[in-house]
Amino acid sequence: MGKSVLPSIFVTLSGASVAALENQAGDLVGSSAGYELRLDFLQDFSDLESRLHQMFLRMHNPLTIATCRRVEAGGHFRGGVEEQVAILQSAVRAGSQWVDLEIESVDAVGLGVLKQFAPAKVICSYHNYRKTPSLGAIYRRMARLPVQVVKIAGFARDLQDNLKVARLVRKRARRRPKLVSLALGPSGLPSRLLAIRWGCPFTYASASNHFAVAPGQLSAELMRSVYRVDRLDRHTHLYGVVGSHASISLSPAMQNAAFQAKHVNALYLPCQTNRLKDFLAFARRLDFRGFSVTMPYKRAIISALDWLDPLATRIGACNTVAIQHGKWMGWNTDAAAVVEVLSKRLRLEGSRMLLLGAGGAGRAAAYALSAEGAELLITDGQPALADRLARMVSAQSIPWDDFDNLDVDAIINATPVGMLPHSEASPIDLSRLRARVVFDLVYSPLETRLLAEARGSGLTTITGLEMLVAQGARQFEIWTGLAAPRALMEQAIRQALDFAAG
Repeated sequence: MGKSVLPSIFVTLSGASVAALENQAGDLVGSSAGYELRLDFLQDFSDLESRLHQMFLRMHNPLTIATCRRVEAGGHFRGGVEEQVAILQSAVRAGSQWVDLEIESVDAVGLGVLKQFAPAKVICSYHNYRKTPSLGAIYRRMARLPVQVVKIAGFARDLQDNLKVARLVRKRARRRPKLVSLALGPSGLPSRLLAIRWGCPFTYASASNHFAVAPGQLSAELMRSVYRVDRLDRHTHLYGVVGSHASISLSPAMQNAAFQAKHVNALYLPCQTNRLKDFLAFARRLDFRGFSVTMPYKRAIISALDWLDPLATRIGACNTVAIQHGKWMGWNTDAAAVVEVLSKRLRLEGSRMLLLGAGGAGRAAAYALSAEGAELLITDGQPALADRLARMVSAQSIPWDDFDNLDVDAIINATPVGMLPHSEASPIDLSRLRARVVFDLVYSPLETRLLAEARGSGLTTITGLEMLVAQGARQFEIWTGLAAPRALMEQAIRQALDFAAG
C-alpha cells in the first residue's frame, strides 16, 4: 500500500459529499497530516469508489483512514454491518490505505470481517461517549484481534480521566497492536495534546474549528502551531490554566507563543474541571511547573498553597501559581496589570475612579488602585459585596446604577457584562456621567459596546486585551525568569480571536 510511515496527526474530514471532504482537505495547504474520512456523514454513496479515487489522485494519494461509523457506535451511518463493510471496501479499492471498524461491528458479524479489507490495514475502535471506563480490560480484549491499531476513546468527566489514558498508553506503547487512546470532551483536551508524548503513534484533529466531529477535537492548525504536539518530548515542562471554562481560554495561545519565542521547552494546557481537587491531583501527577487560575477557583486555590504573596493575601484571590522545589507559591498578577495599564493614561494618585463589580477581578483592581492612592467608588449588582469591598480598601460604595452627574477620571468595568455571546449589553449608560478614561476588562469581543460608545464620545479607552497581556506577561516572568515577549503575546491572542471568529 506504500506510505508505511504514519503521520503524527490525522485530520478528520466530514461532509455531505466527497467534494466537501476534498474542500476541507484543500484548506490544509502544506500539511503533512494524514486524513480520516468520515464516510458516515455522506448523503450519497453512489459511485463512491470512482469519486474517492479521483479525489485521491487530485490530492496526490494522501495517507487516509476510511471510517463509516454506525449509529450504534456513535456515528451517523444507519445501515447494517454488511453495507458498512461494502462502503469501506469501496474506499480501499479507491486507494485508502487504512480502515477503521468499530468493535460493535466486529462483535455483530465475527472476526472474519477483519480479513475483508485486504490489502488495507485495520484499526479496531471503541468509543464511549458517556464516561471513561476501566481501559485495561477493554485493551486486553481488543489487543487479541488481528489488527494493526487499536483505538480506545472514552468521555472525560474530569481531568483525572486523562491519567487513565496516560497509564494505559505508557504501559502498552511498545506492544502490538499499536494503541491510540484519547479522552473525549473539554476535560479530555490534555490527552489529545499529550497523546504522542505519552506514546500514541498519532492523534486526531479537525480540519478547522468549524468541523470538529468529536467532543473536544481541536483543529490541526491549533494542534501544530499553538501546542506543537508533534515536537513535545519527555523534557517538556507542563503549565496550564484551570477553570470551569478553561477549554475556551485564550491564555494557551498567549503563553505557548511566549514559550516558543523564548525557546522554553514547555507546554501550556487548558485544564477544564468542575472540581479544584480534581485539577490538583492531575497537576501533581503530571508534575506541573506552574499554572494560571481563573473562575471560579481564585479564592479556593489559596488553601492548597505553601506560600502566598502578601498582596494576593490581602486581596484574597490568587491567579498565578509557580511550583518550585516542591513548593506551591501563589501571586495575583491581575492587580499589578490594572495599575500598569491605567498608569499609562493618567496619574493614579488622587484620581477618582468608578469600579463596576466587586468580584474577583474587581477585588484585585480595588486593592491595587487603593494602594496607589486612587479614590474609589465601588458598585455591584449585589450591594453587600460592594459595601464589604469598600470597607476593606477604605473606599466608598454607591448603589448600582446611581451614576447621575457623577464626575470621575476613569471607569473600570470588572463585570462580565458585554462579553460574548451577549456583546450587545453594556454595564453603564455613559451619557449619565462624566469620565476621561474607560477601561473594560472584557476582552471578547475586543471592542465591547461600552468601549465603542466611549470611543464615540471621544474618551480614552483601554481594552481587556491589554489587561490580559499584562497579567499574562507577569505570569510568564514569574515562571521563567525571562522578559515576556509582550507584543508577540498580544499578536497571538488577536490571531486566536480571529481564528475563533473565522
